[in-house]
Amino acid sequence: MAFDAKFAIDVMYPAATAAYTIMTAPAPALPVGFQLKGAIEARPQDAQAAMTAADPKQQRIANSALQESNIFGLVAWNASNRTALVAFRGTQTIWDWIDDIDAVPVPYLAVAGSGLVHMGFQLVYEHIRGSMAQLLAGCAGAQNVLVTGHSLGGALAILGGFQIARSLTPGIVPLLYTFAGPRTGAPDFAGKFNAAIPVTNRIVNFMDVVPQVPLPPAYEHVGQETEVHGGFKPLDIAYAHDLTTYLTGLQKLLPVSLTQTAKAPGTK
Repeated sequence: MAFDAKFAIDVMYPAATAAYTIMTAPAPALPVGFQLKGAIEARPQDAQAAMTAADPKQQRIANSALQESNIFGLVAWNASNRTALVAFRGTQTIWDWIDDIDAVPVPYLAVAGSGLVHMGFQLVYEHIRGSMAQLLAGCAGAQNVLVTGHSLGGALAILGGFQIARSLTPGIVPLLYTFAGPRTGAPDFAGKFNAAIPVTNRIVNFMDVVPQVPLPPAYEHVGQETEVHGGFKPLDIAYAHDLTTYLTGLQKLLPVSLTQTAKAPGTK
């Protein structure tokens, strides 16, 4: 499926937003037609081995994200079109990987032999992949799987999307839309990812620095990039990274006739 700005606005943006709001609201607003299956929750016992093997510096991202909440997103279900939706949240502390120039590449644990990924992002994913898989297993008869996330959630969407494609939903290739996601894996992982999931839509706001890290050539983006112009403020790197600026940028991609209907959920 080629990039579709209206689909991104109507389905993937509200899903990415709900991945944040479910931290404090047990029944977040979801895209039309979807019902909540459950929250994706961290299970520290699942990540114990990986955390023990990690240098304390490489635990910063996981520890920071866990301090915000043990909820990392959600799984929802649309019974009418047999579609499962997986959405991951980011974290308020983006500095943990912006200054993490020496991020350590390590083997991807969820699918053996799949190449190297960012250790910090993987440590977060190790906490939640069991919960995600359990919720996704409850979407019996799924014919489609959608995966999204913003910021750190974009990295989790890449890690989760690959596991979904390779082992959790045999025969189904998930459709990914990510917002402001950093590079997640080394070139070997990126190659295997792109072979398994040929279409991954990465949405990047102009002047957002997070999608520019970690640095190449150690790390490589997957999929196809769509640049939006949602706004930025000089000397304020967080502004261009905010999810709401991505909605503004997406709306600019629509024909004028559609812009009045493409607004954030709950607005008039």
